[in-house]
Amino acid sequence: MKIVWSLLLLVCLAGFAAVFWPVSNTPSKDVDDFALAKPSQSIAAPTASATTTATTSTPATTTAVTPISSTPSTTKVNTSATTSAPASATSPASNTNAANKNATATANTSTAPASNLAAKTKPASVVISPDSLKDGLDRKLGNAVIVPGNILKQADGSILADNKYLITGAGTFENPYRVTWECLTSASQTYIPRLQQNNIPQRVAMLDDKWIRIEGYMAFPLMLQESSEILAMLNQWDGCCIGVPPTPYDAIEVKLAVPVKPGRRHTYNFGTVTGKFKVDPYLVENWLVGLYQLESASLQSDM
Repeated sequence: MKIVWSLLLLVCLAGFAAVFWPVSNTPSKDVDDFALAKPSQSIAAPTASATTTATTSTPATTTAVTPISSTPSTTKVNTSATTSAPASATSPASNTNAANKNATATANTSTAPASNLAAKTKPASVVISPDSLKDGLDRKLGNAVIVPGNILKQADGSILADNKYLITGAGTFENPYRVTWECLTSASQTYIPRLQQNNIPQRVAMLDDKWIRIEGYMAFPLMLQESSEILAMLNQWDGCCIGVPPTPYDAIEVKLAVPVKPGRRHTYNFGTVTGKFKVDPYLVENWLVGLYQLESASLQSDM
């Protein structure tokens, strides 16, 4: 009987061992999955990348705040951010500062050519030669001041004024000066009475009281049958609607020695006038109304 109970006990123990042995010694599938998903390095990796991302983005915030870090609170934030960030993270800020310095240097360099350009565009002063003529310096032309120029007589008898304006002839009745409008209008650069600029260049003053000849457009008085006074102009103007109204610098009041007959006035549109030239500033409340006159003049039509 004892043997039977012993066998039953052994069978029970064997069954017990068969049931519980896999649990205690063989890992289950759930345990394997958990073990595979548990490694500390894999779990820590996302945290490290997140930290790296946060650290990498820190310099951008630091860089953005740096230019306006004038208050103590902002300074604290910048200091703590710089302290917590790695050394490599602060390098963009220094690079930004260097870039700002380079940009400032570039801006300063780019402004330099502007001043140089202004210096280059400034008109150069005319050097007066010892052989320069003195004609016109003794003239009295209202309140104007005669500015000496470089008036040189050429080998062919012509005159070169200020290295630019060529005047031919002798200024006499038999051989009048041939003058260009460019020379006459150049007075507008220095003679503007309303702006307290009262300088007339010598190249213009020397023509005063001399005989000259010049070509231009003609305008006649509208209401007079016989015209003894006309207007010689650089640009065409009909007195009303066609052309460009003249200025005191590009027009000459001409007094003819022989009036133009009523039937011939319309035949004169562009022509040549010859007469005794006068530089006579006419001001109305400091505004220049007239400047040039031609007396005892003759008119020749070029049509």
